Amino acid sequence: MAQKRSLITLTDEQVIAWHRHHSMVLHGYALTLALKAGLSPAEAAGIFVEPWKSGRADFPSQVTDQVLEQQARQTAEVSALAYGEEHVEVERQDDTWLVKVVIAHREPLERYGASLERHIQWVAEQLRQVCEPKGIACTIWLDEDRQYMRFSRRAGS
Repeated sequence: MAQKRSLITLTDEQVIAWHRHHSMVLHGYALTLALKAGLSPAEAAGIFVEPWKSGRADFPSQVTDQVLEQQARQTAEVSALAYGEEHVEVERQDDTWLVKVVIAHREPLERYGASLERHIQWVAEQLRQVCEPKGIACTIWLDEDRQYMRFSRRAGS
C-alpha cells in the first residue's frame, strides 16, 4: 500500500512570505514586459484592468461615504496581502481616506528592471480606472519607501 506523505514542510508564515515575494516578482515582470513592448505604465495598466471591468454595473454618479470607505479599505486589504499587514495603515482624514504602505522590499518589483517609480505609475493608473467610474478620485505618490494613496470624491461627484 502506498503511503501518503506531505511534501509541504514550510510554516504558514513561510508560505505567505513566499507567495508575497513571488507575487511582487510577477508584478515587476509583467510591467517590465509591457515596458519592453513599448507601452507606457498607463497603457499597461489599461490592458491589466480591462478584464476586470467587463460586465460590471455602472455606479451611481454621486459617490457615498460608504463607497468611498469601501474602496479605501479594499485597497488597504489588497496592499496588506501584497506587502504584509504590518506595512499598511488606513486612516480617515475628514472626507478623504489615506492608505499608507511601507515598501520594505523593492527588489522583487525591480528584479526585471522596472523602477519602483514606474510601478507606482502603473498602480496609479489601475486605481484611476477602477475608481473614476465610481466617482472617486485617487491620488498616489511615493515618498522614499512609503507609498501613499488618497481617496476622495471626484469634483462634481
